[in-house]
Amino acid sequence: MNVTKLVLLFGVAAVASAGSFTFNFNSLTPGQSDASMSSTLTSLLVGAGCTGCSVSITGAYADTTYNADGNTTGPGSSGLYPAPTSLTLGDSNGATASNSNSTVSGSYDTFLATTNQSNTANSDDQITMTFSGFTINGAVSFDYEIFPDINCTALTRSGCGGAANGQGIYPDQPDFKFATNNNSDVFTTYGVAPGTTNGSALYSPNSFYANSSYVETAPQYIGTWSGTLSNTSTLDFVDWPATIGVDNLSISWNSPDPVPDPSSIFLLGTVAAGIVLRKKLWKTT
Repeated sequence: MNVTKLVLLFGVAAVASAGSFTFNFNSLTPGQSDASMSSTLTSLLVGAGCTGCSVSITGAYADTTYNADGNTTGPGSSGLYPAPTSLTLGDSNGATASNSNSTVSGSYDTFLATTNQSNTANSDDQITMTFSGFTINGAVSFDYEIFPDINCTALTRSGCGGAANGQGIYPDQPDFKFATNNNSDVFTTYGVAPGTTNGSALYSPNSFYANSSYVETAPQYIGTWSGTLSNTSTLDFVDWPATIGVDNLSISWNSPDPVPDPSSIFLLGTVAAGIVLRKKLWKTT
Protein backbone atom coordinates (compact mmCIF):
# COMPACT_ATOMS: atom_id res chain seq x y z
CA MET A 1 0.00 0.00 0.00
CA ASN A 2 1.44 3.40 -0.93
CA VAL A 3 0.97 6.86 0.52
CA THR A 4 -1.46 7.89 -2.23
CA LYS A 5 -3.80 5.08 -1.26
CA LEU A 6 -3.47 6.05 2.37
CA VAL A 7 -4.54 9.61 1.55
CA LEU A 8 -7.68 8.23 -0.01
CA LEU A 9 -8.35 6.16 3.08
CA PHE A 10 -7.36 8.54 5.84
CA GLY A 11 -6.62 12.01 4.48
CA VAL A 12 -10.07 13.50 4.03
CA ALA A 13 -12.98 14.01 6.28
CA ALA A 14 -15.30 14.91 3.87
CA VAL A 15 -17.61 17.65 4.22
CA ALA A 16 -18.00 20.98 2.61
CA SER A 17 -19.52 23.70 4.79
CA ALA A 18 -21.90 26.34 3.51
CA GLY A 19 -24.12 29.01 4.95
CA SER A 20 -25.50 32.49 4.64
CA PHE A 21 -26.44 35.31 6.96
CA THR A 22 -28.08 38.73 6.74
CA PHE A 23 -26.88 41.57 8.94
CA ASN A 24 -29.78 43.96 9.52
CA PHE A 25 -27.66 45.79 12.14
CA ASN A 26 -30.65 46.22 14.46
CA SER A 27 -28.68 44.67 17.32
CA LEU A 28 -26.30 47.66 17.20
CA THR A 29 -26.93 50.90 19.03
CA PRO A 30 -25.77 54.44 18.26
CA GLY A 31 -22.56 55.25 20.08
CA GLN A 32 -21.09 51.75 20.03
CA SER A 33 -17.36 51.59 19.33
CA ASP A 34 -15.91 49.66 16.41
CA ALA A 35 -14.70 46.98 18.81
CA SER A 36 -18.11 46.64 20.44
CA MET A 37 -19.90 46.45 17.09
CA SER A 38 -17.38 43.86 15.88
CA SER A 39 -18.06 41.73 18.95
CA THR A 40 -21.82 41.97 18.48
CA LEU A 41 -21.70 41.06 14.80
CA THR A 42 -19.28 38.19 15.47
CA SER A 43 -21.71 36.75 18.01
CA LEU A 44 -24.47 36.84 15.40
CA LEU A 45 -22.29 34.99 12.87
CA VAL A 46 -21.34 32.29 15.34
CA GLY A 47 -24.96 31.99 16.44
CA ALA A 48 -25.94 31.42 12.82
CA GLY A 49 -23.69 28.35 12.71
CA CYS A 50 -20.47 29.85 11.37
CA THR A 51 -18.24 28.19 13.97
CA GLY A 52 -14.88 29.91 14.43
CA CYS A 53 -15.94 32.88 12.29
CA SER A 54 -15.49 36.54 13.16
CA VAL A 55 -15.94 39.99 11.68
CA SER A 56 -14.02 43.19 12.39
CA ILE A 57 -15.59 46.52 11.44
CA THR A 58 -13.96 49.96 11.17
CA GLY A 59 -15.12 53.41 10.08
CA ALA A 60 -18.80 52.76 10.84
CA TYR A 61 -21.39 54.46 13.00
CA ALA A 62 -24.67 52.82 13.93
CA ASP A 63 -27.51 55.20 13.17
CA THR A 64 -31.27 55.30 12.70
CA THR A 65 -32.46 58.78 11.73
CA TYR A 66 -29.69 60.45 9.71
CA ASN A 67 -31.15 62.43 6.77
CA ALA A 68 -28.43 65.02 5.99
CA ASP A 69 -30.06 67.80 8.02
CA GLY A 70 -33.38 67.28 6.28
CA ASN A 71 -32.04 67.46 2.71
CA THR A 72 -32.88 63.85 1.85
CA THR A 73 -35.98 63.61 -0.32
CA GLY A 74 -38.97 61.36 0.18
CA PRO A 75 -42.76 61.10 0.11
CA GLY A 76 -44.68 64.35 0.00
CA SER A 77 -45.68 67.18 -2.31
CA SER A 78 -45.03 70.89 -2.65
CA GLY A 79 -47.34 73.24 -0.79
CA LEU A 80 -49.26 70.48 0.96
CA TYR A 81 -49.07 69.33 4.58
CA PRO A 82 -47.76 67.17 6.03
CA ALA A 83 -44.26 68.09 4.94
CA PRO A 84 -42.22 65.56 2.94
CA THR A 85 -40.58 62.73 4.88
CA SER A 86 -37.01 61.74 4.06
CA LEU A 87 -36.75 58.23 2.62
CA THR A 88 -33.67 56.64 4.19
CA LEU A 89 -32.21 53.28 5.14
CA GLY A 90 -33.62 53.91 8.61
CA ASP A 91 -37.27 53.99 7.56
CA SER A 92 -37.24 51.70 4.51
CA ASN A 93 -35.99 48.31 3.37
CA GLY A 94 -35.01 47.42 -0.16
CA ALA A 95 -35.86 50.84 -1.62
CA THR A 96 -34.64 51.24 -5.19
CA ALA A 97 -35.69 54.87 -5.65
CA SER A 98 -37.01 57.87 -3.73
CA ASN A 99 -40.52 58.52 -4.96
CA SER A 100 -43.16 61.05 -4.02
CA ASN A 101 -45.45 58.17 -3.01
CA SER A 102 -42.84 55.88 -1.43
CA THR A 103 -43.85 53.94 1.66
CA VAL A 104 -41.81 54.66 4.78
CA SER A 105 -41.81 52.57 7.93
CA GLY A 106 -43.59 53.85 11.00
CA SER A 107 -40.50 53.28 13.12
CA TYR A 108 -36.77 53.52 12.49
CA ASP A 109 -34.29 50.67 12.43
CA THR A 110 -30.50 50.70 12.51
CA PHE A 111 -28.09 50.98 9.60
CA LEU A 112 -24.37 51.64 9.25
CA ALA A 113 -23.23 55.10 8.16
CA THR A 114 -19.98 57.03 7.86
CA THR A 115 -21.42 59.86 9.97
CA ASN A 116 -22.98 59.92 13.40
CA GLN A 117 -26.33 61.76 13.42
CA SER A 118 -25.86 62.90 17.00
CA ASN A 119 -22.47 64.43 16.20
CA THR A 120 -21.75 64.99 12.52
CA ALA A 121 -18.20 66.02 13.41
CA ASN A 122 -17.64 62.30 13.89
CA SER A 123 -17.21 60.93 10.39
CA ASP A 124 -15.14 58.63 8.26
CA ASP A 125 -14.76 58.08 4.54
CA GLN A 126 -14.98 54.28 4.49
CA ILE A 127 -16.69 51.38 6.22
CA THR A 128 -14.57 48.23 6.17
CA MET A 129 -15.73 44.78 7.24
CA THR A 130 -13.03 42.11 7.49
CA PHE A 131 -14.05 38.47 7.93
CA SER A 132 -11.96 35.61 9.27
CA GLY A 133 -12.57 31.90 9.69
CA PHE A 134 -14.17 31.75 6.23
CA THR A 135 -14.29 33.56 2.91
CA ILE A 136 -17.36 34.93 1.19
CA ASN A 137 -18.31 32.74 -1.76
CA GLY A 138 -21.69 33.09 -3.41
CA ALA A 139 -24.56 35.54 -3.35
CA VAL A 140 -24.13 38.93 -1.68
CA SER A 141 -26.62 41.80 -1.47
CA PHE A 142 -27.20 45.01 0.47
CA ASP A 143 -29.19 48.25 0.58
CA TYR A 144 -27.19 51.48 0.27
CA GLU A 145 -27.65 55.24 0.25
CA ILE A 146 -25.71 58.32 -0.81
CA PHE A 147 -26.83 61.20 1.36
CA PRO A 148 -26.75 64.87 0.27
CA ASP A 149 -23.59 66.79 1.17
CA ILE A 150 -22.96 70.46 1.83
CA ASN A 151 -20.07 70.44 -0.66
CA CYS A 152 -22.47 69.75 -3.51
CA THR A 153 -25.77 71.58 -3.19
CA ALA A 154 -26.63 71.27 -6.89
CA LEU A 155 -25.18 69.64 -9.99
CA THR A 156 -23.79 72.89 -11.38
CA ARG A 157 -20.31 74.39 -11.67
CA SER A 158 -20.93 76.74 -8.75
CA GLY A 159 -22.86 74.26 -6.65
CA CYS A 160 -20.58 71.25 -6.85
CA GLY A 161 -16.95 72.34 -6.84
CA GLY A 162 -16.27 73.33 -10.43
CA ALA A 163 -16.79 72.16 -13.99
CA ALA A 164 -17.83 68.60 -14.77
CA ASN A 165 -15.30 66.23 -16.28
CA GLY A 166 -15.61 64.44 -19.61
CA GLN A 167 -18.02 61.93 -18.09
CA GLY A 168 -20.27 64.66 -16.68
CA ILE A 169 -19.15 64.16 -13.07
CA TYR A 170 -18.56 67.22 -10.92
CA PRO A 171 -15.55 67.49 -8.55
CA ASP A 172 -17.62 67.25 -5.34
CA GLN A 173 -20.43 65.05 -6.64
CA PRO A 174 -21.07 62.51 -3.88
CA ASP A 175 -20.57 58.86 -4.70
CA PHE A 176 -20.63 55.35 -3.27
CA LYS A 177 -17.95 52.82 -4.15
CA PHE A 178 -18.09 49.15 -3.28
CA ALA A 179 -14.80 47.25 -3.30
CA THR A 180 -13.54 43.89 -2.06
CA ASN A 181 -10.26 42.68 -0.58
CA ASN A 182 -9.16 46.32 -0.07
CA ASN A 183 -8.52 47.24 -3.71
CA SER A 184 -10.81 45.41 -6.13
CA ASP A 185 -13.58 47.76 -7.28
CA VAL A 186 -16.99 46.20 -7.85
CA PHE A 187 -19.11 49.25 -8.71
CA THR A 188 -19.45 53.01 -8.18
CA THR A 189 -22.70 54.98 -8.05
CA TYR A 190 -22.95 58.80 -8.14
CA GLY A 191 -25.54 60.97 -6.48
CA VAL A 192 -28.15 62.31 -8.92
CA ALA A 193 -30.45 65.32 -8.93
CA PRO A 194 -33.77 64.55 -7.21
CA GLY A 195 -36.56 63.68 -9.59
CA THR A 196 -34.25 62.51 -12.38
CA THR A 197 -32.96 58.92 -12.58
CA ASN A 198 -33.56 57.78 -9.01
CA GLY A 199 -37.24 58.41 -8.41
CA SER A 200 -39.85 61.14 -8.62
CA ALA A 201 -39.42 62.74 -5.18
CA LEU A 202 -38.55 66.42 -5.61
CA TYR A 203 -38.93 67.75 -2.09
CA SER A 204 -37.13 67.28 1.21
CA PRO A 205 -38.14 68.45 4.69
CA ASN A 206 -35.53 71.21 4.42
CA SER A 207 -36.70 72.50 1.04
CA PHE A 208 -40.32 72.40 2.18
CA TYR A 209 -39.78 74.40 5.35
CA ALA A 210 -37.51 76.89 3.59
CA ASN A 211 -40.24 77.52 1.03
CA SER A 212 -42.95 75.00 0.22
CA SER A 213 -42.33 75.42 -3.52
CA TYR A 214 -38.57 74.82 -3.39
CA VAL A 215 -37.34 71.72 -5.17
CA GLU A 216 -34.47 69.91 -3.45
CA THR A 217 -31.36 70.19 -5.63
CA ALA A 218 -28.66 68.33 -3.65
CA PRO A 219 -27.67 65.09 -5.47
CA GLN A 220 -28.36 61.83 -3.63
CA TYR A 221 -29.20 58.18 -4.26
CA ILE A 222 -30.86 55.18 -2.64
CA GLY A 223 -30.75 51.66 -4.03
CA THR A 224 -29.81 48.01 -3.70
CA TRP A 225 -27.04 45.81 -5.05
CA SER A 226 -26.81 42.06 -5.49
CA GLY A 227 -24.20 39.88 -7.10
CA THR A 228 -21.80 37.00 -6.59
CA LEU A 229 -18.40 37.20 -4.93
CA SER A 230 -15.67 34.60 -4.55
CA ASN A 231 -12.76 34.19 -2.13
CA THR A 232 -13.58 37.50 -0.48
CA SER A 233 -12.49 38.36 3.05
CA THR A 234 -12.93 42.16 3.09
CA LEU A 235 -15.82 44.41 2.07
CA ASP A 236 -15.19 48.15 1.61
CA PHE A 237 -17.96 50.74 1.35
CA VAL A 238 -16.31 54.03 0.38
CA ASP A 239 -17.76 57.56 0.15
CA TRP A 240 -16.60 60.87 -1.26
CA PRO A 241 -17.43 63.45 -0.07
CA ALA A 242 -20.88 62.70 1.31
CA THR A 243 -22.14 60.38 3.99
CA ILE A 244 -23.10 56.90 2.83
CA GLY A 245 -25.11 54.18 4.52
CA VAL A 246 -25.40 50.37 4.26
CA ASP A 247 -28.12 48.07 5.53
CA ASN A 248 -29.42 44.50 5.21
CA LEU A 249 -26.07 43.05 4.18
CA SER A 250 -26.50 39.41 3.13
CA ILE A 251 -23.42 37.22 2.63
CA SER A 252 -22.80 33.59 1.69
CA TRP A 253 -19.89 31.27 2.37
CA ASN A 254 -18.90 27.78 1.38
CA SER A 255 -15.92 25.44 1.41
CA PRO A 256 -16.12 23.45 -1.80
CA ASP A 257 -12.94 21.46 -1.10
CA PRO A 258 -12.97 18.55 1.36
CA VAL A 259 -11.43 19.49 4.67
CA PRO A 260 -8.75 17.24 6.19
CA ASP A 261 -9.70 15.81 9.56
CA PRO A 262 -6.93 16.34 12.17
CA SER A 263 -7.09 12.77 13.49
CA SER A 264 -6.90 11.41 9.94
CA ILE A 265 -3.88 13.58 9.21
CA PHE A 266 -2.14 12.24 12.34
CA LEU A 267 -2.94 8.65 11.39
CA LEU A 268 -1.75 9.23 7.85
CA GLY A 269 1.54 10.65 9.08
CA THR A 270 2.07 7.74 11.46
CA VAL A 271 1.39 5.08 8.83
CA ALA A 272 3.45 6.88 6.20
CA ALA A 273 6.39 7.10 8.59
CA GLY A 274 6.07 3.39 9.23
CA ILE A 275 6.19 2.66 5.51
CA VAL A 276 9.35 4.74 5.10
CA LEU A 277 10.99 2.96 8.05
CA ARG A 278 9.99 -0.42 6.71
CA LYS A 279 11.53 0.37 3.31
CA LYS A 280 14.78 1.44 4.96
CA LEU A 281 14.95 -1.76 7.01
CA TRP A 282 14.24 -3.88 3.91
CA LYS A 283 17.09 -2.21 2.00
CA THR A 284 19.58 -2.92 4.79
CA THR A 285 18.76 -6.61 5.01
